Amino acid sequence: MPAACFPVLAVALLVGVYVIPLLAVLRPALDWDLWWHLRTGQWVGEHGHVPSNDPFSAYGAERSWVAYSWFFEIVVYGIYSRLGLTGVVLFRAAMALAVVAAFHRLVARRERRFLVSTLLAGVAALALVPLLNERPWLFTILFTTLTLDVLLDLREGRRSPMFWLLPFFYLLWANLHIQFVYGFLVLGIGCAAPLLDRLLGWPKAGARTGWQLAGLSAACGLATLVNPYGLRLYGVVIEYATQSLPFRVVAELTALDFREGRGWLVLGLALATAFALGRRQCLSSFELLLFAGSAVLCFRARRDLWLVVLSALVILPAVVPGRAGPVILGRRHVALTAVLVLGIGLGIAWARGLSEARLREGEASVFPTRACEAVQRRGYRGPLYNSFDWGGYLIWRLPDLPVSIDGRTNLHGEERIQRALDTWAGRKGWSADVELATAHLVIAEASAPLASLLRTDGRFELVYEDEQAVVFVRP
Repeated sequence: MPAACFPVLAVALLVGVYVIPLLAVLRPALDWDLWWHLRTGQWVGEHGHVPSNDPFSAYGAERSWVAYSWFFEIVVYGIYSRLGLTGVVLFRAAMALAVVAAFHRLVARRERRFLVSTLLAGVAALALVPLLNERPWLFTILFTTLTLDVLLDLREGRRSPMFWLLPFFYLLWANLHIQFVYGFLVLGIGCAAPLLDRLLGWPKAGARTGWQLAGLSAACGLATLVNPYGLRLYGVVIEYATQSLPFRVVAELTALDFREGRGWLVLGLALATAFALGRRQCLSSFELLLFAGSAVLCFRARRDLWLVVLSALVILPAVVPGRAGPVILGRRHVALTAVLVLGIGLGIAWARGLSEARLREGEASVFPTRACEAVQRRGYRGPLYNSFDWGGYLIWRLPDLPVSIDGRTNLHGEERIQRALDTWAGRKGWSADVELATAHLVIAEASAPLASLLRTDGRFELVYEDEQAVVFVRP
């Protein structure tokens, strides 16, 4: 029966979609990369300009470094300085809702069947759950969705107001996250598809708007150059694209894990999208290229799984059977949905005991909070030797002690990262690591093999220990 007959059920469905991201983000866990982002935002605020060399690590002090997410970092640090970790969670919740709303808007504008568009948005929200962290990639997901929305409008023969705003979004995007290049992937597919369709003799959907799209792409490209680093920003893109080790050792860059349900959900969406393309009687190279590019990036790194979800929202509705029903929700239904989502979000936060104190407890249960306090209280000096995983946190908590390594893989390079991983795993030659041998202070995970080895190493003395961390100094 049409959803128009049941506005209450329609509102309930919408509430269910938007509660999914709130269930994911309203938790005491914090992202591992949050901390060095906070420190960068603090540094830029204190100095009034972006850094040209790395101010946070001993290795990078004399090396060029591009703070490619500087604007994101200023925003997050500004929120943190006023609202603490509670503000970070609120920011995470707002961005998660914005991303799901953008996905929902994308499919609902082209799929008039309320049930189909809403259920697809719900599936997309479930698939996005692992990515709903306080990371700048949320802006990439949001702005890529807006780019695709504008592009689909052009292919359908109309220009929305977003067409004129898109270059401004790219200006922001280039200062928020390095993956703004994914927007150019979508725009490039949009420019290439009419040419390829013409070569293949396929219907020329979107061919009439080729010059408009080319002009829009050029304007967006020029807008990305309005950043403190200019063309140097594109050098960072090349650095990340040519590294291979991070895709084996950084969790978010590894391939999808099919030991949990979400990996299978993304795979199911990919297979369903491929099936939908195969069922089409009138193909366009745009859909084929969009899906192929999304699949390659998604199955290379789980961080990019959202691309397959996005292509599924564009391609799948055409093969779902059923007739279109009327649009049934007015402003009062939308307002009711918003109120209910807000109320449920507050209920989730209350039920989970979310507070500043609870968030600080969550921080101390994962990161070496108490060890850092001991180091500061006792005045231990560097050089500091630390693990790859904890480098970002130590940048934040021990601002006067440059770290030996952290998660900025393009700065440290694959050789240094591999050597550090070998040393911390206690592999052959660990004791000969020059950075360890010259360190005066070591902060180690209590469970790390190197922590056990250093207990019997005469070069170091154990001075602090708790459930999370151990601290060694050179006698």
